[in-house]
Amino acid sequence: MGYTPKIGIQELKKKGYLDEKVFYRLLGEQCNYMAPEAVKTFYLGLVRHLTSELKKNGIVRMPLIGDMYLLKQKDTYGWVGKVMGEIRGRYLLKFKAAQSWRGYFMKVAERDGREGALDPREKLLNRIIDPTEHLD
Repeated sequence: MGYTPKIGIQELKKKGYLDEKVFYRLLGEQCNYMAPEAVKTFYLGLVRHLTSELKKNGIVRMPLIGDMYLLKQKDTYGWVGKVMGEIRGRYLLKFKAAQSWRGYFMKVAERDGREGALDPREKLLNRIIDPTEHLD
């Protein structure tokens, strides 16, 4: 079984940090206070573009952010009920961040004091996140 990070999604949802309206409002503030409806229209257009490029080419580059690509798993043999059979590989959506973006966050993590030491979610939840604790 794969590793599931303990990020406290349910707690963040309850506090309203993962609400769509909040996302579009904050994105609109970054775009010189555009209307949330206009931001939503643009964002959905971006999602449609990413989806069509992934269907057509299997990879899409987002400048300054990174690359998204589809990766097909290998076909394997395993138990399917009581019979040994072939399990077909699935497509996984992968993301590789741009070096400049990764470098920025690495520098933030290296800072001394509270700013570099805290996980950003710890600021939202107002508590220290223990990676061995199950939050969901």
